[in-house]
Amino acid sequence: MPATRRQFLKQAGGLTFCLAFVQPFGFSRRAIGAVADASNTETVTLNAYVNIAVDGTVTIINPAAEMGQGVMTALPIIVAEELDVDWNNVRIESSPPFGEVYGDPAFFDRIFTTSSRSIANYYPRLRRFGSQARQVLLQAAAERLHVPVTELSTEAGAVLHEKTGRTLGYGEIAAFVKNPVTDMAPVQLKPRNNYRLVGRKIPRRDLPGKTTGATQYSMDARPAGLVYAAVSRAPVEGATVEAINERGARSVKGVIDVLARPESVAIAATSYPAALKARDRLDITWHEVEGMSRFDSDEAMQRHVSAVRDLSRNGFPWDVQGHISSLADKSSRVHSAEYRTDYVYHAQMEPLNAVVSVTGGGTKAEVWAGTQAPANTVDAVARTLDISPDDVSLNRSLLGGGFGRRTVPSMDFVVDAAWLSKELERPVKVVWTREDDLRSGHLKPMTAHYLRAGVDARGNISAWQHRVASDESIKLLDRPSYEAFGKVPVTSMLGSSHRGADQGAGAAYDLPDRLVEHIGMDTGVRLYPVRGVGATPNNFAIESFMDELAARLGVDPVAFRLRLLHNSARGRRIIETVAGMADWERERTGRALGVSYTHYVGTAAAAIAEISHDRKREKIIIHNVWIAADVGLAIQPDNVKAQLEGGIVHGLGYCLSERITIKNGLIQQRNFHDYAVPRMADAPHVRVELLSGDGEPTGVGETGSILAPAAVANAFAALTGKRLRHIPFTPGRVREALNS
Repeated sequence: MPATRRQFLKQAGGLTFCLAFVQPFGFSRRAIGAVADASNTETVTLNAYVNIAVDGTVTIINPAAEMGQGVMTALPIIVAEELDVDWNNVRIESSPPFGEVYGDPAFFDRIFTTSSRSIANYYPRLRRFGSQARQVLLQAAAERLHVPVTELSTEAGAVLHEKTGRTLGYGEIAAFVKNPVTDMAPVQLKPRNNYRLVGRKIPRRDLPGKTTGATQYSMDARPAGLVYAAVSRAPVEGATVEAINERGARSVKGVIDVLARPESVAIAATSYPAALKARDRLDITWHEVEGMSRFDSDEAMQRHVSAVRDLSRNGFPWDVQGHISSLADKSSRVHSAEYRTDYVYHAQMEPLNAVVSVTGGGTKAEVWAGTQAPANTVDAVARTLDISPDDVSLNRSLLGGGFGRRTVPSMDFVVDAAWLSKELERPVKVVWTREDDLRSGHLKPMTAHYLRAGVDARGNISAWQHRVASDESIKLLDRPSYEAFGKVPVTSMLGSSHRGADQGAGAAYDLPDRLVEHIGMDTGVRLYPVRGVGATPNNFAIESFMDELAARLGVDPVAFRLRLLHNSARGRRIIETVAGMADWERERTGRALGVSYTHYVGTAAAAIAEISHDRKREKIIIHNVWIAADVGLAIQPDNVKAQLEGGIVHGLGYCLSERITIKNGLIQQRNFHDYAVPRMADAPHVRVELLSGDGEPTGVGETGSILAPAAVANAFAALTGKRLRHIPFTPGRVREALNS
């Protein structure tokens, strides 16, 4: 990252912290929302993240999007720990979309819930805000009790004066504390051995409502006068509307209007079924873009493979150390291998949907949407309506899954509703069907990998080369971020670096001479990061190749990895633990084990999969998966385990069945019958062991999905002696490997 960008981030980070303390927050009551309005009690805003009512209710503002990962509980726990509050008195509300106060510092102070980074990135900031609020309460109590603040302590939502036995509850203090936001209180962080909430088993706040059906999603919003819309979008990227025959659509009962833009045609109706029925009767002629209408994903894969094989074609040097130019000279043996991965779709369970109500003659908008990027949502609506973002009000809801799809800057599903609401002058609800979502999906790039390794006479890796060919997923649709990151392939190459300090200090393999490079491909396909981003295909290639090298050297795969981690006590501990969990050395009949290791966003983790192969059904069966992970400080250990378990199942979809193919510019898959995600019957028994580290929290949201493909591939090779090199491992590819 250029020095100017680093300087900007440093300055912006400090500025954000100061603003959060000295500005009077006019949005405080909006932030606490229904909590304050329902109780009608007086509240005091201690800072941007903490409000306390005189009845003792503490409202903690959660900046990140809750989409099933548990962040709506984990982040407030960090604040509550430093605040020293009774968790039973805590209410949690989503923040307004104000990035300057609630933004993630790693994403240029945007609220951007992605990349397994929410806990790790917000942890230092939330500790400071919780501690600062506690200091405000202590100072106010000291003045009221006429005692030195050093004689006071806090416990479970109360300030205690041990000498006299006097106690003031936080609610009592809220009734008389004055102008706390304007005073910069000192920060005194708790020592970790005094934690009462962090690291404990605390139930997630979002689960009861989801279980009973009480939770309201954006699809549940029903403002007065609501109409429904179904939208037909261009089937090929870049195509535009040439002609429309509306007669059949307008004949459907309940249809209000047919509206068109260059890239889409919408049906507005009094009910969603009527809108869908009418849309099916539209006859649209599309003007297709030259080139994209001939795109074929199989042909594109061959171009990717040719690119990585062409060693005369230099790539972007992502990770370079030493020299590999004389790889053959310094090595007694040189081994190479190729791997491939197909396009993948987000496949979030909740259909894309949004409700928008445009009022004031098109000058104001209220939005109901589940979004991973609130600022992107507000900005997209503002651009569509040509109004200021300050005139867009966003009601944030929980998400039924995201995996990156609900961060897309275009916010296409929200913009649909905004455009239609302005035209119709009524609130509009847009819901994409699964077929809509697949046809207009934003895909994880396909990749091709070429790896070479030189091995010296002692069986050590003397040189390492890894070439990755892919299109960069944020290059076209998120140009500002791409440029902010220096136009480097930041998403494509995640998980491929072997610099220990970059992705988990002390956790990388020792590969002294290496060249890891990216060969950029320009496909024109609509791409965007999907869970695991580049780390999933990169880890699949790296860890599969590690097993191949071990086999060629006649070394046990676990022992081989331990040898490569001889400088990393942390990495060795992970590998040894997971091997013990799986009873690695025990012989299996009809089954085999495969191991996979990663160091990603600070987490070091390893998984072992136990599989068998049903030849009659041509099905790989995953029986057991063991995971050992060092996540630093686990804020909610049970939830961390749940995330790793869920990630494994998600990763099994990547490696066994999930695949997008494109012919003549058209995505071929239509729904979950031909884009198969794991079913309950496919889920293995997953056991997780967390190894506590001394550091701060690290990322875990994507780790399981990153580990799964290589663990399965390596187990299949151990079982059959045949190597699977192309994910997903479809029955046809498995059959081809077995017959090779």
